[in-house]
Amino acid sequence: MNDLTKSQKRTVRELLGDAHEAEIASALIGVETAIQRWRSAEILPSEVSERIHEFHKETQEIFKTYNYLDPMLALARAVVFGFIEISRVPEELRPRVRELETLLRRD
Repeated sequence: MNDLTKSQKRTVRELLGDAHEAEIASALIGVETAIQRWRSAEILPSEVSERIHEFHKETQEIFKTYNYLDPMLALARAVVFGFIEISRVPEELRPRVRELETLLRRD
């Protein structure tokens, strides 16, 4: 990210913040579903607790992704998984994101 301008770095950080929030929100759906199922007497409270524990582990991985992965790679990953629309990525950074997307899709 050293080769990015200050403005580009700021934009990438903002996009990664949005992606981080979107990914956490996505993970929370499983917790919400478990709570609804418990309220409907479909599952036990212990199963809700287990889902909350899984959510906690998931959010730790999400944190690592957005705080330790190369920012441009994290951005490409966010685009691949639909947490950020490519249209939000500055035009001059899109070719780089697309290149990294290709690498991510191979794995």
